[in-house]
This record gives sequence, structure tokens and C-alpha cells, in this order.
Amino acid sequence: MDKRGKGMGEKKKSTISKAIKTIAGVLFVFWLFMSAPTGWIYDLRAGTGTEQGQIPDSSVSVVHTQPDVEDFFFHSTPATVSKASLIRCPLLRLRDSEYAGEHTHHNSGGKKTAIISEYIPVAYPTGPARRFLLRFLASGSYNGYYLAPLEDGTYICIYFDDYFMLRSGDELPTGYVRYATTEEKTMLHQMAEDYEVDPVYVLDMYRHGKVNWMLDFVIRAGVGIFLLVVGSGIVKGIKRALGRKKKEGAEP
Repeated sequence: MDKRGKGMGEKKKSTISKAIKTIAGVLFVFWLFMSAPTGWIYDLRAGTGTEQGQIPDSSVSVVHTQPDVEDFFFHSTPATVSKASLIRCPLLRLRDSEYAGEHTHHNSGGKKTAIISEYIPVAYPTGPARRFLLRFLASGSYNGYYLAPLEDGTYICIYFDDYFMLRSGDELPTGYVRYATTEEKTMLHQMAEDYEVDPVYVLDMYRHGKVNWMLDFVIRAGVGIFLLVVGSGIVKGIKRALGRKKKEGAEP
């Protein structure tokens, strides 16, 4: 192969390499802003105790059977369940519920309006591809619901910050049983066809009001810039090391 052909081959490889890096960078940024779990940041000072969203202490009761659910509701009993064998529900809810609604932005003399839904219903039953897609597209701003199995063969619907699924151990946050919202009841009536779950109640373990969408955006942007700077430094360091090694090998 002549020098011209060799140069064209190297140029082609360089173009492909740049394209792969660009695609990887776009996917990383998209994942960071749409899917990266940031809930743990807001729970650093949550502590342990009986308040909703805290790590449960010894005074927090465990829901064992379906009669416990109604009893805990009427007595406002702090409760939790194990995160073993949870079943994903076909519904997502916005972490910062105050951000739901119509938002108008002015850009370059134009006006753009976006409507942010508090709930995102999912077709039931939900296939693995759709579950992955939804988590990739929305889990940065939305939490999912789960059915937790009880000892009497029934289930209870629970709602908490999804990042707890990434933590080690079986602990889920402290929660309180409340009435289900209209959207939650609609979803639970669907699931009641396959699971013995009461669509009236939800064990809410989420610490509402802890996430502000503007602060969350700043955190994600800061993390992204930090990782890009660190990654760029690492790549440059590797290139320098390889360059020195190549130069040393070429010397007689």
C-alpha cells in the first residue's frame, strides 16, 4: 500500500473513532440528565427514625398482612416493607410535583410551551424493552411504583425514591399508608387482575418536597462538567504515556 492509501486508511479510522466518541458522549450526557440517580444527594441528612423517607429505626413496624394495611392507615403507624421480590408497576410519578403543569419559555424572540405531566402511565403488562426505555428516558425526574408481597399472599403498593433499589441491604424507607390518588387507583385496578392488591391504599415512603428541579439541573450539570474534565485529563495522561513509550521504543 502506498503512502496515499495508508493516509486515507488512517483518516477513515480517525473519522470512525471521532464518530464513536461523539455518540458515546451524547449518550452519556443524555443518561446524565434523564436517568442518573440523584435522589441519594437529597437524603444525605435524612437520618434514621419514624419520619417519612428516613431509614427506619426499631420503632417502625413492618407490614405483614393485608389487615395490617388498613390498621396502619387508621392509626397513622410508621411502616416499611422488605425490598425483596418487588414487582414493578406501570406508572411513573414526577419527583418534584410542583414542576408539573404548563411551562412557557421565551427563546430568540419566540415562545415555546411545554406541558410536564405529574404521572406517566405505561401500557400494562409492561415488556422488558419498554421498561428499559422508560427508565432510560424518565428515571432522572420520575419515580416508579412497586407491589411488595406480604406474608398472606397479598400485595401492597409502595412508592419511594428509585435510587434505593441500587443500595445494598433490604431496608426501604419509613412510610405511611395513605389513600391512592386517581391515577394510582387506575393503575392498581389494572394490576388487581393479576395480583391480589387493594387499589385503595399506597404505602408512601417518599420524602416529598426534597427535590427542586432547578437545583437538580444544576447538580446534574455540575456532575457532568466534573466528569468530563476528569475524563479528559485521564485520556490526555494515557496519550502522553503511550507517546513517551512509543518514542522510547523508537530510539536506538
